[in-house]
Amino acid sequence: MSDAAEMVHVTWGVSRADTLREALRSQGDDARVIALSGSLNYGPINPPDPDVRHAWLKAVLRPDPYADQREVEEPWAEATSARVHPIYWVCKSDAGEHASFLEFAFRMNGRSFDIIDATDLDFVTRDGIRRPWSLGIMRREDIVASGLGDKRRAFSRAECAAAAAAWAALRREDAPLRIVHDGRLVSAPLTHFDAALISQATGDWEVAARVIGRTMHHLAVEVDPPGQAVSDIVLFGRIQALGDAGGLEMRGPGPGMRDYEVRTPSTGLSA
Repeated sequence: MSDAAEMVHVTWGVSRADTLREALRSQGDDARVIALSGSLNYGPINPPDPDVRHAWLKAVLRPDPYADQREVEEPWAEATSARVHPIYWVCKSDAGEHASFLEFAFRMNGRSFDIIDATDLDFVTRDGIRRPWSLGIMRREDIVASGLGDKRRAFSRAECAAAAAAWAALRREDAPLRIVHDGRLVSAPLTHFDAALISQATGDWEVAARVIGRTMHHLAVEVDPPGQAVSDIVLFGRIQALGDAGGLEMRGPGPGMRDYEVRTPSTGLSA
């Protein structure tokens, strides 16, 4: 690391960065925290061009128009600049965090950086969650009390090369989804979460957003292993596709997830 390089903390997503910034400030660390954009666990990634991804999102997932899906490139340029020495915070059991980390390692192109890895962190949060599966469920006080910052270490050249190679392979596959399986990020078909969505629907009409929320909780907490998180954007897209195909019944004016109701097919059909 150059003596002139600015030390910066890097993580995926604005909310995680905000929580991390609060935790660092509470410990007297005023270093800059950069929030990387883009949910690279779904959509095209070869390359992850924001315009291509946005077009795919609109065409394939038909997202809620009230959500902001725009991805910006500037944080990536800041985090991988030769003028900074990054400290990357990640929990690789979260597919979104894992994908962002691999893209970061790929872009660093062998340059040195540090990592703080919360994967398999042996800590009980205030909510009683052991081994949190995502930085996104950790509060400021959890980050401080767990001593997570003490796990900082250099990410070796060999590790960086392996991460970049893994991401290069995923880029070539360019699947619609990426999930965590046995600790690795792997490609998955667009229909991967359909069965979970159908299992969480009932025979009564319910607002689509409620079924989506229940499915997200089921995937994050109730399945084994827990932490199979997925964006509501993906689940809303699949609910619409299942409605088109007859796997679920759907009614309402649209276009948002709170403007539709869904239920299991009254004829007993399933996807």
